[in-house]
Amino acid sequence: MWHKISITLRVRLISNFFQEFITMAFLPFIALYLSDLANPKFAGIFLTLLVVANFPVSILGGHLIETFPKKKAVLLYQSIMGTMLLLMAIIMTSSHQSIALFCICYAIYNIVWGLQYPAMDTMIMDAITPDIENFIYKIDYWLTNVATALGALIGGLLYHNYKATLLFLAFLIFFAVFGALWKWLPKDHGHFSNDLTTIHPIRIIKSYDTVLKDRRFIFMTLGFSILMMGELSASSYIAIRLKETFNPIHFAYLNIDGVKMFSILMVVNTVIVISCTYIISKWSMSYNQKYILLLGMVMYVVGYASVTHLNHFYLLIVFMMVATIGEIIYVPIFDVNRFKMIPEDKRGTYSAFNSLGFNLSELIARFGILLGVFLTSWGMAIYMLIILSIGAYCIYKAIYGDFQQRSI
Repeated sequence: MWHKISITLRVRLISNFFQEFITMAFLPFIALYLSDLANPKFAGIFLTLLVVANFPVSILGGHLIETFPKKKAVLLYQSIMGTMLLLMAIIMTSSHQSIALFCICYAIYNIVWGLQYPAMDTMIMDAITPDIENFIYKIDYWLTNVATALGALIGGLLYHNYKATLLFLAFLIFFAVFGALWKWLPKDHGHFSNDLTTIHPIRIIKSYDTVLKDRRFIFMTLGFSILMMGELSASSYIAIRLKETFNPIHFAYLNIDGVKMFSILMVVNTVIVISCTYIISKWSMSYNQKYILLLGMVMYVVGYASVTHLNHFYLLIVFMMVATIGEIIYVPIFDVNRFKMIPEDKRGTYSAFNSLGFNLSELIARFGILLGVFLTSWGMAIYMLIILSIGAYCIYKAIYGDFQQRSI
């Protein structure tokens, strides 16, 4: 099947693997680093404001990729992100670690990532053909989870003593990806206006007219945004809670503290994805997809709601397994249906709107850091259970609900 994949998809999948790997090695620990420099409240407020700022950025990004050449835009974004990672690493190695400069560099990195995401997502959709669409989404899901867990493992091992090394390594990988994209991504075909006057608020908003009238896709995006919050909370509230409240234990000559416990949970997630995705996917195809989707989402909701408050080593692992299996079940069904909902001529704006959903998910997850200051872990678990259940309902409604027409 791999030989049927275009060079665009191959480069995108491989590049995404390495970037996801190194990003997950440092990104989950940004909240911890800011908490150490200042306090958890500052970290929560800063990261929340940054997510809010990404809402208009994502809208602009979707409009730009339908106006300017995608390859040039992606290369520009990639070079800026790599430069910011280098500056962040230099700041960490200085004798006086300026929290202001670090926050500025991270903010630029994060905002440019928001601009790049719709372009990269659209490149994948443009290159997908019907005979490989299921394979692409399964292999992309598999590779992303492997990269995520490996990154979390490396990050957990290096965070305490080698923070700057992680960012230097990220800088090198981002510029290696820049080289791969520059060499192998095909040039854009078709007409692009390159007219800066098109970047007008009214024109930008008007370009989203179709997607804003698509009730089914809005439900789909909203549901996934809320449901994805469970996984993102692992790198925000749950990571901080484990760091502060998990009692270190000795296991097989290892001293496991809260940071290492978080890394172990991410590794558990990956091991299950690597070893069980094929078996679970094959098993789930034999049953009604409607009920399989419900089963997967219920397991996901219960799993992450439990991990939110538990501090017992074995129970944390068990419920992370439950959440991961649920994710393996429901995500492929979601991805295929989302792809089929998007009109070919509106992939840029639809992808950008979908990234808005990701920003909303991050915002809800960052809000958990602030909420966790006032609620106990049990209160946070109940909050997660209710919120994630609402997200699951929205996805089910979007896929199997009765929508008479595409637009209102």
